[in-house]
Amino acid sequence: MHSPRRRAVGTALVVSLGLSLGATALVAAPAVAVNADHGNTVVSADPVNTTPHVMNGSVDAITQIGNKIIAAGTFTSVSPPSTFGNTGDDVVRNRMFAFDATTGAIDPSFNPNFGGDVRSLTTDGTYIYAGGSFGSVGGNSAIKRVVKLTAAGAVVSAFNAVPNSGVNEVVVKGSRLYVGGGFTNVKSGAVTTTRNRLAALDSTTGAVLAAVNVSFAGVYDPALGGTTNIKRFDVSPDGSRLIAIGNFATAGGLSRPQIAMLDVSGATATVAPWATNRLDADHNNCASRFDTFTRDVDFSPDGSYFVLSTTGAFAGGANSGTLCDTTTRWETASTGNDPTWADYTGGDTTYGVAVTGSAVYVGGHMRWQNNPFQGDQAGPGAVAREGIAALDPVNGLPLRWNPGRSRGVGAQALFATSQGLWVGSDTTRLGGEQHGRIGLFPLAGGTSVPVVPAAALPNDLFVAQQTSGGVLQRRAVNGSGVPTGTPTTANNAFDWSTVRGGFLLNGTVYYGLANGTFNKRTFTKATGATGPQVAVSLNPDPDNGAQIPFSVSTMTGMFYDTTTHRIYYTVSGDSRLYYRYFTPESEVVGAQTFQADAGGINFSSTAGLTLASGRIYYGSSTDGSLRSAPFAGGRVTGAASVVSADGTWRYRAILVPNT
Repeated sequence: MHSPRRRAVGTALVVSLGLSLGATALVAAPAVAVNADHGNTVVSADPVNTTPHVMNGSVDAITQIGNKIIAAGTFTSVSPPSTFGNTGDDVVRNRMFAFDATTGAIDPSFNPNFGGDVRSLTTDGTYIYAGGSFGSVGGNSAIKRVVKLTAAGAVVSAFNAVPNSGVNEVVVKGSRLYVGGGFTNVKSGAVTTTRNRLAALDSTTGAVLAAVNVSFAGVYDPALGGTTNIKRFDVSPDGSRLIAIGNFATAGGLSRPQIAMLDVSGATATVAPWATNRLDADHNNCASRFDTFTRDVDFSPDGSYFVLSTTGAFAGGANSGTLCDTTTRWETASTGNDPTWADYTGGDTTYGVAVTGSAVYVGGHMRWQNNPFQGDQAGPGAVAREGIAALDPVNGLPLRWNPGRSRGVGAQALFATSQGLWVGSDTTRLGGEQHGRIGLFPLAGGTSVPVVPAAALPNDLFVAQQTSGGVLQRRAVNGSGVPTGTPTTANNAFDWSTVRGGFLLNGTVYYGLANGTFNKRTFTKATGATGPQVAVSLNPDPDNGAQIPFSVSTMTGMFYDTTTHRIYYTVSGDSRLYYRYFTPESEVVGAQTFQADAGGINFSSTAGLTLASGRIYYGSSTDGSLRSAPFAGGRVTGAASVVSADGTWRYRAILVPNT
């Protein structure tokens, strides 16, 4: 959510261990129980031309049963795929309709006719379950807030459950239908059962199950008030964990401000040990109009992590430690307090989230990603992504995919299937085309994220000489990094003494220069030949040219870790090891600077630095020795040892090919 706050400039260095490796408020986007795993592919940026149009309101939920797409929300009118401008063939559909996933043909007989908004959909492959604030279905006012439908859209009368207040989320897993919202009891038949904001119902009868009875209570910030509610939740693919977000202070009597994980694997659900205080009122100063700034949550296809989206305005951005207006990744099995990464929009809301393995897709009314230092405008590092984006799952930086979407309030529903990514929203432009509130980015025609293998020894190390006019030398080393021959000249195409650290990835050398720029060239290992220099943009502030706090001109070494998608580097006269995020696919450099665990090693005299076979290798400006230390999980994990003491290892960069 962007707000008219005064511009705040934040270009100061952020050195933090806070991220571990290790409009008005509307209903947030629906979490989807299982998003399809797209492997290494990012969907096409060109939407298909065969989707129907929703003519008013918004699409807030999407699911699929067979080859039928079901969409729901606040709308009352839909139109065939090719006739957006012709209102004569519009069809009345109150809050839900169905259409053919391939042709887009609207199902003429599917018309449940909801008397109120539908906020969430789920399916077990045979039936459709819907939750919302609706007060009737098909004119029957006895059916409220949750309903079970056949694939043809008919009410299943054997299912009977009526929560006493709105339902924001429904997820079916096996024989359980989980429902969450603002209710305090659920009536099934003649029996009313107390359930505070979360319940599990028998998916056949609607009876309240005794197995899930965890009470959510309080509000995350008493100064803001509001009502206790679960805004959204998701269930892990294996059905063992449920992650809930919303306006609450406790779950099962334990402190869990705005986010709680339940263990639902056994006969009785319990609150899991997983917890964080990063969403509490003390750590955030989000806009007071929101009683909760959480918006959506989605598990990864393998369940190992989940991604959370938020609103709340800039609130100081990364420099304040807030998680307002961010997308964050959290490890399911983590015992830590912090997210793996946080991507800041600079004060705009992110709503829908869909994790597909290759990408974290997000939709909202954001304008930028990687924008942690400025509020309501692009700051140093900001990458333009209007209304929709695909993020690197490992570090949260934006991928190249950039179709664009008219922003509106936001893309409320993102749903990944084997066909691609379905997008539901409140606007009518998607990928530069007319798509009334729903569209599909197909997997066919998408792009593959390049595989970047880790470098290994034995190999040739390429080293940049320090003396003026220096060349790039080739030095062969064995599996332990010990030199096995004399250095030979590999490249003299330019003065390599001007280089300030670098690394090789898939035939491209990335390197800093003494003038503070970050650049790349093609590189051929066999010959040492390089192509012309190309600048890698650090995305300076478009208003004043301010750069991200990246000390390129004083670097003494640099390497890329393929596991964490980070550039690690050392700075002249500084004992610390730094890192920042980098995604080779988009060549976006992270705006924030972090300090790594150096394992007690002093890097102040580093003279070239690289990573291969799970060890860092670095030269020394003091004694010219080559040293090595184990490196794993984004940190130095052991003591350094001397690999070569011949006194020659004083370089501007040490490069090792990974292919």
